Amino acid sequence: MRRRGVIYCATGNLAYLEAAVISAMSLRQHEPVLPITLISDQPLLKHLPLQDYGITPRLVEHCEYDQDAFSSRSLKTRLNAYSPYEETLFLDADILPLQPVCELWDYLNESDLAMVVDRLPMVGLCDHVAPNEKAYTLQRLSGNTVQFNSGVMLWRDSLATQALFQQWYEEWQQFQKHDQLALIRAIKAVQIPVTKLPMTYNISPIDAAPLMGTDQEVYLLHCWGTVTSGKYRQIAQQYYPLIVETVANFKIAALGREESFTM
Repeated sequence: MRRRGVIYCATGNLAYLEAAVISAMSLRQHEPVLPITLISDQPLLKHLPLQDYGITPRLVEHCEYDQDAFSSRSLKTRLNAYSPYEETLFLDADILPLQPVCELWDYLNESDLAMVVDRLPMVGLCDHVAPNEKAYTLQRLSGNTVQFNSGVMLWRDSLATQALFQQWYEEWQQFQKHDQLALIRAIKAVQIPVTKLPMTYNISPIDAAPLMGTDQEVYLLHCWGTVTSGKYRQIAQQYYPLIVETVANFKIAALGREESFTM
């Protein structure tokens, strides 16, 4: 097991694989030697030259989890089983790295788990999940319980984080939709301390706009809700036009190779 590295998870819609590759290659530009693993259920993964960029592809089979709109959460809630690292930084496919992340690892000196507090910082404010799951959560937790955003997660492999992921998966199975409230319930159930990362390590474009051009660096831009619409690609184009063009060419070439194998 290697000491530390980054993992991505891109399942379901092919747009998530494209976004994850753009993100991983952008991160590689800032972190030349940091190990990166990209997990996907897309057969196209086999035809992308990711290893030329120091990105390790890992193809998971469809049979490993149910295929629906929330299937990625099944895998996400078991990420520790897929990580080859002692210390892992998970990035959602819609994260766009803008700066090196080398200083991030220091936060593991404080606890085995670190995340950014969500834009809606309390469970009672959560408005993007089904009402029945929110009500279920509020029966177990107070409305002012801190809500963390799971789009960026940093953890050390330990008995505590292993217990967390096991509990997270069990909590997610209750509703099998969004993963975030399940994570908060799991954190409270296993009583694991969570270090709060600065918001600039998981920040929306709206919140990041006032910081651009100031002395405060934005490290990881979370472009949530933009992948399937193509907006993520447009945002990435502003910062990494050559990477976006390269990934588009990879995709065209890989689709051609995949088609030739099936003919």
